[in-house]
Amino acid sequence: MKCFVTGGTGHIGNVLIKKLVKLGHSVRALVLPNEDTTPIKDLPITLVTGDVTDREFLFNTIEEDEVVFHLAGVIEIAPGRDEIVRKVNVDGTKNIVDVCVEKKLRLVYTSSVHTITPVDDVVLYEPTAFDLDKLVGTYAKTKAEATEYVFDAVKNRGLDAVVLYPSGVIGPCDYKVSELGQVLLDYINGKIPCYIQGGYNFVDVRDVADGIISAAVNGRGGEGYNLTGTVVSIKQMFEALNICLHKNYMPPKLPLWLVRIFAKISTFHARRLGKKPTLSDYSLYTLNVNSNFSNEKAKQELNLNTRNYKKSLCDALKWFVYNKPELVAKKIVKKFKAPKTAPAEA
Repeated sequence: MKCFVTGGTGHIGNVLIKKLVKLGHSVRALVLPNEDTTPIKDLPITLVTGDVTDREFLFNTIEEDEVVFHLAGVIEIAPGRDEIVRKVNVDGTKNIVDVCVEKKLRLVYTSSVHTITPVDDVVLYEPTAFDLDKLVGTYAKTKAEATEYVFDAVKNRGLDAVVLYPSGVIGPCDYKVSELGQVLLDYINGKIPCYIQGGYNFVDVRDVADGIISAAVNGRGGEGYNLTGTVVSIKQMFEALNICLHKNYMPPKLPLWLVRIFAKISTFHARRLGKKPTLSDYSLYTLNVNSNFSNEKAKQELNLNTRNYKKSLCDALKWFVYNKPELVAKKIVKKFKAPKTAPAEA
């Protein structure tokens, strides 16, 4: 299979490319000019420099016999970057769709469970419609608008596309330090003095990548699949990390109203320092909204297998120790006695 991958240096993207290469597929990866390609360096792939927002470039670059894996997107939960989020998530996806329609290519599009209208106390299945007015945040709204464009092209323009909805992605190979990766680092480094009620649906990045590859081969055109895992509370998440760290202490639980104040302060300081906030108003909302997503369809049709979240969190912790020790407290690095050569990533 000849593959064209956008967003290949991202958390899901770099794991996907490594798995595609291991399976013997030919890969061309789209990277931005001057982008750090460390996550996919030394792989037998072709790097193509360009931008999903450059429509003419995409039409001239994507080849007639490729399967297009579109993962490029801006995951931004803090305010102030709405324009770039929309340009990449919506306009970029429209460009990819239009190329695939014209060249009759299969598109495997990675959307997000954030596009699913939140409803309390029910099991949430793959969406059949998108209500932007009921979604919270620019990221969710732009991903929903882009996904709607994909399905419209399937219905009215003959596009062959499969859409995937991952939940909160955890696990190794988090080179750019995702929002969840930052929470993990802050906790193991002793920067989170409390925990709150709530949790989310977490899935291992390696399982998501497997699901994406299966979707390219086994997914039914015009269908969507939740690539989701298990609902895990914040307390359970920290307890799992404690087991990996051989640590007994749990920070105290604080009331939500007090943490909301901390979230505003955290967001302000993080933006000022150019870092990801540990907590924000949006993350607090996300942690307390229904995330009981069904993955039965993906299990049945894509053979999705999801590993235990405890192993995913521990693997993520070890990956940071071995690959980004500068981000981890020295006492933690010493505890794991990191070898000179990191263990297998995926």
